[in-house]
Amino acid sequence: MKDILQTAAVLVGSLILFVPLTAVTVLVAVSSLWIVVTGDAFPNGPVSATALFVALLLGYGTAMEICRVRLHGFGQLHRGTRTRRLARHGMLGVVAFAAVVALGRILLNAISFGLANNEPAIIGLAVAGLLALSWVGVRSLTAFRAGTRRFRNGTSG
Repeated sequence: MKDILQTAAVLVGSLILFVPLTAVTVLVAVSSLWIVVTGDAFPNGPVSATALFVALLLGYGTAMEICRVRLHGFGQLHRGTRTRRLARHGMLGVVAFAAVVALGRILLNAISFGLANNEPAIIGLAVAGLLALSWVGVRSLTAFRAGTRRFRNGTSG
C-alpha cells in the first residue's frame, strides 16, 4: 500500500509541477521563435490552439518521464526500442531547447531593460546569466553525448 501511495504522490506531483511549467515554457519559446522568424506577433486562432495542444502533450510526456526516473532511476530513459528511445530523447531535447529559448528571451529582455534605464547592474547580471546558460548548455550536450556513447558500448548500468 505504501508503494502505491508513493507512486501516486510522485505521479500527481509530476503532473501538477511539470505539465504547466513545460507548457508555458514551450509556448514562450514558440512565440519567441515565431517573432524572430516572421517578425510578426504570434497569431491567435488555430495556430495558437495547435501550439497549446502540442505544449500540453510535451508537458504530459515530460511529467511522465520525470515520474519514471524518480521512481525507477535514469535507466528508464533507455527503455524500449531504439526508435522509442530516440523519440523520448527527442521530446526531452525539444523541451530543453524550449527552456533555453525562454530563458534566453528573459535574459535578453533584462539586457534591453538595463540599457533603456541605464542600469549597469541589471545588464551585468543578465550577461552573466547568458554566459552561465551557454556554459550549462555546452556541459549538458557533452554529458549527453558521453552518456549515450557509454550506453551504446554497454558500460552504462
